[in-house]
Amino acid sequence: MDIYGYLMMVVMRAPTSISKRLPTPLFAVGGLALLVNFAGSVEVGQAAGDRFTVTMNGEAVKDSKTGLVWEQAPDMVFDVWSASVARCATKTVGSQKTWRAPTKDELTTLLDPERNDPALPEGHPFANIRSDIFWSATPHASDDILAYYVSFFTGQVISDQKSQTRRMWCVLGKK
Repeated sequence: MDIYGYLMMVVMRAPTSISKRLPTPLFAVGGLALLVNFAGSVEVGQAAGDRFTVTMNGEAVKDSKTGLVWEQAPDMVFDVWSASVARCATKTVGSQKTWRAPTKDELTTLLDPERNDPALPEGHPFANIRSDIFWSATPHASDDILAYYVSFFTGQVISDQKSQTRRMWCVLGKK
């Protein structure tokens, strides 16, 4: 992909009053907030804030706090726990294979307890996260029909039946 031709536009319904919490540059018109990010201004490998670096041609984000690499925009597939964990193992993102489902502890390293909807640090470079719930690879210790998920709306870690459908945010790196 031509880096100068890269254009990411995220359109979300949001009251203008919260537009200050969204990454810049931001254009707000009534109840619509448009985030426009040109690759010429956020180049591959350039730090996005003090913590996150966009990498792999904009398809992934390295977290300097943990050393983990996250999908920049997790897919929108809702699936049961076992299928979600298996999907990460077969993914190719940024020409990299070896992706996996994160543990609940790894997912919680992304949370900012002072924020919600999404409960991510201000200035984060991620897309497709707002208000969503993501499975972790962590099964419940005493009940084999349960696994943990993390809500990026509230920042809570909760267990639920593995038969429920949730999204999965795949990660690359140590376990």
